[in-house]
Amino acid sequence: MPKGNIAITNPPYLGKSSAKRLKMDWYKDNVYDDLYKFSLDRMLDSFNYVAAIIPESFITSGEFRERLEIVISLTTIMFEDTDCPVCLALFSPNSSPDYEIWSMNTFLGYNSHMEQLKIKSKMNVYMKFNDPNGRLGLRAIDSTTPSISFTLGNTIPSEKIKHSSRSLTRISVDTDIDITKIIDRANIILDKYRKDTQDVFLTSFKGLRKDGKYRRRIDFGTTRLIVNKAIEELSDG
Repeated sequence: MPKGNIAITNPPYLGKSSAKRLKMDWYKDNVYDDLYKFSLDRMLDSFNYVAAIIPESFITSGEFRERLEIVISLTTIMFEDTDCPVCLALFSPNSSPDYEIWSMNTFLGYNSHMEQLKIKSKMNVYMKFNDPNGRLGLRAIDSTTPSISFTLGNTIPSEKIKHSSRSLTRISVDTDIDITKIIDRANIILDKYRKDTQDVFLTSFKGLRKDGKYRRRIDFGTTRLIVNKAIEELSDG
């Protein structure tokens, strides 16, 4: 690996499962789950400044933060042969306690501030995800509009719920509170969270929405926090 002052690059993206299928060796005994992370590690070891166009999921990965100065979500089609959402990560020689988050040329805030906007709840209600009989439904991925939402479980056919379901799910919730009230409150919390954080902590998904921004997917951990928060607010009210 050459050493120098500045590296500007678009490293290859390839997950371990794909590498194994293609009979590539880099994934063996490698601590990273994607080739771009392995490449980024090598670059940071060899260069003072690094500018890398990498998958936008890097923003929510929590990795390579010590020297990160700025990360910019590039909400536009960057390459003709792939619609993988990407960002530009800029690293300096010195460790930094915080870093800036941008969406194209719009400054969203410092990471420390954005972290404070994450959903928090004191509740810890038992929930079971991907329950075909769950009373609470979740559409977890945007379509061409910001359409992630909570709904009645029976609006999602039971046969569509699999153990590995991530885009549609039904959730059983151990509470006596009316499920329609939970749905209404959870959607209010979700909408406010998306506006406050401008979707920074929702994982980007392939394809752009009509508003020119990446489609997003909500993870089950965040979903659990939102439902707990809704139940907490309804209990206090």
